[in-house]
Amino acid sequence: MGTERETRVEPLHSYISNILARIRYFLPLMVIILSVFIDPVKADTLTLSLTTGDNYPPFTSRKLPQGGMATTLVINAFEKSGYLVKEIEWLPWKRGFTLTQRGQYHATFPYGWTPERAESFYFSDPFFPTKKYAWSRLGQANTLTNEEDLQGTVYCNPRGYADFGKIKELIDRNLLRRETPNSMLHCFKMLLQKRVDFVSAAPNDAMKALLEAGISPREVQRSGFVITEIPLHLIVPKHIPKAQDIIDAFNKGLIILRENGRYEVLKQEFNWVE
Repeated sequence: MGTERETRVEPLHSYISNILARIRYFLPLMVIILSVFIDPVKADTLTLSLTTGDNYPPFTSRKLPQGGMATTLVINAFEKSGYLVKEIEWLPWKRGFTLTQRGQYHATFPYGWTPERAESFYFSDPFFPTKKYAWSRLGQANTLTNEEDLQGTVYCNPRGYADFGKIKELIDRNLLRRETPNSMLHCFKMLLQKRVDFVSAAPNDAMKALLEAGISPREVQRSGFVITEIPLHLIVPKHIPKAQDIIDAFNKGLIILRENGRYEVLKQEFNWVE
């Protein structure tokens, strides 16, 4: 006599429950497996820690809305590329630069290009080119009319600020001596005390420093020529993971800000004098 096998049909709701149970069982395992193949550095590159210095209006200043024009630009540019700026640490310029160079921060800004800096950092595309003038004491004897007038003088540039263009050339040739106090405010005080012959500063930077020092703008005069013109950059230490990706992301965001008009709006919001 043959054996008849009984066929049982599983109810649909029971079948679905079994499938869901298996998914719940394997889901944690799938997450673990996927996490092995996801680049762990990607999370770090999406959340950035930056640093900058204070008292460099209109570009960076804790007293300005959103930390200044350059600070706002940097945050906006990274946002457009999907990067989150977790923090911006306000540090003395030299200390912030050194700690970024060591890799404690992903980037710092705004800095002009120099051969020495380029050895350790990648530089972003330029933004907000700044024109610096020579500011001297009011009086015909102190008037600076051309670059030759700078030779044999003493000038002031705060700590953390680099020398560029004609200024750098004259210093290298020992035809110009630099004094380096802690701030632009101190530079203008030294100017009025006749301890230096001129101060190198952009118009916004100079006006703010004069105001803070209690010095009337009528007591100083600006050279009729630009002594240096410096494009500003965000800089990223070359040795950190994904350094080039960070630069590329900023550059991409900067292009977007230029194209959508935000770049020009920032100039108006901060009353930038070029």
